[in-house]
Parts: sequence; structure tokens; C-alpha cells
Amino acid sequence: MLARFHTASGNISPKATVMDLYGTTTVTAVIDLPAHFDALIGHLPLRHSYTADALIKAYTLYPFYSAFLPPKRANLVIESMRGDLGHSVHNRLGIMASSISMDKTLKYCRKCFDDDKTRWGEAYWHRMHQIPGVFICPTHKTPLCRSRSLPMNRHEFVSAAHEKYHQDVQENNGNSEGVFTHDAPSAWDDAVSKITVLLQDEELSTKYRMLVDNVDKLLNSSHPNRPMEWFANHYVERLKEIGLANVHGHVRQVEFRRVFVNYYGEPFLEVMQSSVSERDDNWLNAIVRKHRKTFHPIRHLLLMQFLGISLDDLFMKEPVNQPFGSSPWLCLNPAADHYLQPVVEDMSIRYDSKVKSPIGTFACSCGFVYARKGPDTHADDKYRIGRIKALGAVWEHKLSELLQDNLSLREIARRLQVDVNTVRKYADLAQKTRQAISPNVPDDLRERQRQAWLELVNQNEKKSRTELRQMNKALYTWLYRNDKSWLMEHSPKQTRVITANSRVNWGQRDEEILALVQTEVTRILTSDGKPERISISRIGKRIGCLSLLEKHLGKMPQTRLYLESVKESVEDFQMRRIKWAIQEIESEGLDLQWWRIVRKAGIRGEVAENLRVYFDSEMNGRFE
Repeated sequence: MLARFHTASGNISPKATVMDLYGTTTVTAVIDLPAHFDALIGHLPLRHSYTADALIKAYTLYPFYSAFLPPKRANLVIESMRGDLGHSVHNRLGIMASSISMDKTLKYCRKCFDDDKTRWGEAYWHRMHQIPGVFICPTHKTPLCRSRSLPMNRHEFVSAAHEKYHQDVQENNGNSEGVFTHDAPSAWDDAVSKITVLLQDEELSTKYRMLVDNVDKLLNSSHPNRPMEWFANHYVERLKEIGLANVHGHVRQVEFRRVFVNYYGEPFLEVMQSSVSERDDNWLNAIVRKHRKTFHPIRHLLLMQFLGISLDDLFMKEPVNQPFGSSPWLCLNPAADHYLQPVVEDMSIRYDSKVKSPIGTFACSCGFVYARKGPDTHADDKYRIGRIKALGAVWEHKLSELLQDNLSLREIARRLQVDVNTVRKYADLAQKTRQAISPNVPDDLRERQRQAWLELVNQNEKKSRTELRQMNKALYTWLYRNDKSWLMEHSPKQTRVITANSRVNWGQRDEEILALVQTEVTRILTSDGKPERISISRIGKRIGCLSLLEKHLGKMPQTRLYLESVKESVEDFQMRRIKWAIQEIESEGLDLQWWRIVRKAGIRGEVAENLRVYFDSEMNGRFE
């Protein structure tokens, strides 16, 4: 903006323009974070509506570089820019100490250059194009270009259309192609070439566009400054949720680094000047620890995006540990009318030191209480029951109704989603309770109840026994408890309907079971603690569908193929235990000695020695 003023003013000397703007000739032209804004405001024409803060936020890179600063330091930076302490700005922002360097020349997009001239009559420098790590124009999706080296005169404001810094447009047939050619290739040009190749990968290209979009949001929207620990707390809580930190906030650094680098790829991180070394003091380890140092905004954005945190959530939501999400939670009582509805508001969390995970206990008003290990890392985790702690009166009443329907115990167990032994236990208990509380019934009372039932049957000849029971539950229940044989003889005969397998939509069932199986396999592979072997029986038990997998797996081809591909032989499982033990020992900072590895993995004897041969060759003799 000031460079275009210099061109329009007709001033020949840069110092004359500086005097017009600031009332002094000592002000230096700075690309990214200039100072002396109060002086500039004081020399603008009367009745203008500008403020120093508004100009700083709209025309400099302050919103980007200050976004992750604590409030006090951000205020010091803006005060320095308003006053004459421009020399301290880069230090206070941490730019001078950052390992992410900034190319000294201005960048531009050829298409933006042409568009600006068409729309405004002249081109101008775009803030977005000057951000380290932005190599592609977000508007036109084309690589940016580097201008010629800037002039030696440190007081000169250079316009994007200045004739000294581009070739004659007419030499290019009126097109901006070739404008702002620079003297020699630089590290920045090399980075542009590399990222152009990398972004041919569609998945990485999508990630990069998201990153650039977040840079744009930092520049052009307002977020409150937060204390340094605010961001670290957000990151650690999210790492807990995805299993890369334990419940106490201890980050599994080795695994964290591996997964993060795999997400972006080492070549991309290198171009972004954010490679993660294997040293303990690398930037990725440091950014999730308690610290008093600042990190480049690009690195915050890289980590934020990897963790799946939106920019608004990062700045606006308190970093709260919610391993099971927020209230209300689902009632998982299949006997309740509100089954699978979010009605549970009573939930408590305890931390299990053995499994190193939070355990949530959910108590519904219907009396059903269940618990599961957290954190919830997948959308369908909210449907998972680890253990039923109480069934409740609603469940027991439903059991009583199903027993009265003369259903088999296995069918009742299927409907109530429990084990057959649980049904048998509660059915026996209910029978004993009835025997204890039912005295001899007077004959006249029994006769009246029988007569009432016969009248109900005669008046509703086409109704089934179940429908009659719904019409007078109290009468039916009394007869069932006190005169069951007579009731069965004088009720409509139930036609036993044998449901053919063809009525089951096995294609749909296959997809539903496959989703449950995949989720459970992922949970087993990512859970803390010693690994568990992946077997069909274990998966079946964990998802409550063991009988289905044992008897009907052949009718679910997708599920069968997936299980065949992931189930582990004994040897496969032992190898995974060894790999897990190695990661655990490395994260604890201990030497990789073979005796320590096999003890951690719980493998002994001849099997351990056989595995040692394999792993020793795989890891180039790292074992002692």
C-alpha cells in the first residue's frame, strides 16, 4: 500500500516518501512486520477512519505470527509495531530463533498479477503469498514466483508494478509470464519444484490445501490469544483420545513421531522445514510438553491438522478431557423403550492402573448400568458395552414378558442381548420369588379371574394370546403366576412360525457385522497394555456375536474375508508382542537387550530363541 503511494506521489527520492508518511527519514521499509504505525496515522489526512491496530491487522503478517502467542506477548508485539521498536518485533515473535527461515524476496502469482491489473488497474503484493510454507496460490492453485532481489536502499517501498523489478510486459506479448524474474535459483525455488511434484499425490494435495486454508483463516479472521499451555493441553487431550498418550498425559513419543511422519511423509515435512528428527528434543516432542518457548505457526497448523482439531475448536473450546464425549450418553438397554437414545446423564470415570485407561460407568434411570474402557476413538464406540453392572427393573420386567410368551431361553437371550446363562439365572430367580410370595389362592378368586379371561377371549376371537395379554396385562399376569396350566389351555393356540433364513438380509447383516469387526480389530491393535491375539472367537465375544460368526460366517463373505486376512497365527501374534515390547522399551529410554524384550513380551524358552533369529536379522543386530 505504501509502495503504491510512493509511485502515485511522484516522489523521486524514497526518503521524501518516508518523510511524507512518517515525518522522519529514518524509518526502514520492512516486508512482513513494519513499525511506526502511530506516526503513520498521525500523518494521514484529516477525518480519516484508520487506526494503527486496524492497519497492522489488515496489512501486515501480524495476525499469522501472533496467533499462538500468549496475550501479554502479543500485546507487546503490537505496541512495538505501533511505536518505534521495530527492531524487537521479530525477536518477540520468535522468528529470529526459529528454524523455519523466510525467503527475503517477495512472492507473487502470475494470474493474480493479471487479475489485479484488470480489476484495479495495478498489481499489488498479496500477504498470503509471503507466508513461509505457502508455495501455491490458494486462488488459482498455481505455483508462486519469486521476484527479483529487493533494492539496496532500505528506505525504499517497492510496488509490485515497479518497472525496475520486472521485464517489459510487452516483451511477453502483453502477458505477465516472465515478470519478476529473479537473479538465480534459491532454496525457495527448489522447494517449489519439490512440492509441485509431491502434490501430484491427491491425498497429500488435499492435506496441503487444508493447511493453506488454515493459514488464510489465521490471516483474515480474529482468534483470541491463549496461554502457551492452552495449546499443549489441547494436543495432549487429543493424543489421549487416539491412544498416543496415557491417561496421565504421558505421550508415547516414539509412536507419536512415527504416525505423524507417516501422515505427511518425510519429503513434505522437509519442504515445510518441519522435519522431525529422532532426537528427544525435536520440535514435535517439545510442542506437546510444558514449555515457555514459542513454535512457528506452521508447525502448530501441521500438528492441529494431524490431530483432526479445527482452528475454531483449538482457540475457542476449553481443552477438557472427555474420553467418552459429553452428556447425555446412550442407553444400551434393549428392553427399554428409549434403547439407543441419548438419555443417560449419570456417568462416572475411574482410571484403571492395570490397563492404563479410563473406565466409564453409565447409569440410566431405567436401572440399566454398564461400563466400558475408553477413550472412545470411533463413532461406533458409543454403542459398545464392556461389562453390564446392573440390568434393572425394566429389563427384568421385559424378561418376565418374554418368558410368558413361551420363547426359548436362547431366543430371549438374543432379544435381550445377554448370555443364555444370564436369562436362566434371572428366570430361576423370578420363579423362586413367585413361589415365595404366592400363597394358596381362594377358589372363588380363581374362578372370577378365569371367567374374566374367557370373556376377553370370546369378545376378541381373532386376537392372539400376545394381543389379549396387552389388552389386560394385570389379568394375564395374575393367571400366569397362579393358574398357568389353565391359562395355556384356554388361550388361543400360538402358531409357531419358523423364520426362514431367506428373511434375513444377509448382505446388510454382512456390512453391519463387518463394521463392528473392523472397529474391534482396530481397537485391539491400538489399545494400551499387552497385545491381544486377533482371533475369530475373541472378536466374536468382544462384539457379542460369537454364535453368529461360528454358525453363519459363510453367509457373510465380506466379514469372512476380512477376518481371514487379519486373524493371527500363534507365530504372528508372538512377533507382534515382540514388536510391541520393543516400542515400549524404547519409549522408556532403556537399552534394547533381548532378555528385557522377551520378559516384557511374556515369551520364554525355545520360542523366544527362534524369534530372536528373525528379529536380530530384521533390526541389524541391535539386540545385545
